[in-house]
Amino acid sequence: RETGDEHVNHRLIDAQTDDEAWLEQLRRDVYQQLFVATWGGWDEARHVRHFAECWRLGHIRIVTVDGVRVGMIQLFDTADAIEVGEIQIAPNHQNRGIGAALLRDTMARAGRARRAVRLSVGLKNDGALRLYERLGMRHVARTDTHNHLAWQPPADA
Repeated sequence: RETGDEHVNHRLIDAQTDDEAWLEQLRRDVYQQLFVATWGGWDEARHVRHFAECWRLGHIRIVTVDGVRVGMIQLFDTADAIEVGEIQIAPNHQNRGIGAALLRDTMARAGRARRAVRLSVGLKNDGALRLYERLGMRHVARTDTHNHLAWQPPADA
């Protein structure tokens, strides 16, 4: 559940090479239960592959709250949208409004540029899906493993 606190004191810092190990562990902590629920067990090779691809694509920002690293967000700007490649909040910092604040910020930036926000979420990631829907994102497609969602800025924005 979200706390309803829309004013989370967060800061974004560009990820550096020395953040790589922390980010790899964050991904492991965030996705381990989802991997097990989706594929029936942990797959280290898949984890390593997915992390390497995420790191290779770049555009990663570390999320801090009161100077403490609590998560990451990876955003890609395209001509018509801001694509959320990843959003990960450490389990012990979830349900505090951090993810909602990050997405609201992203949606506000996209709205000012009259662009959409797009992301995908694992089929078994019910909590994240509820958050995205609550923020106004709508289903646009579904694969065997993910729901694809999008948000469009209001026409009068």
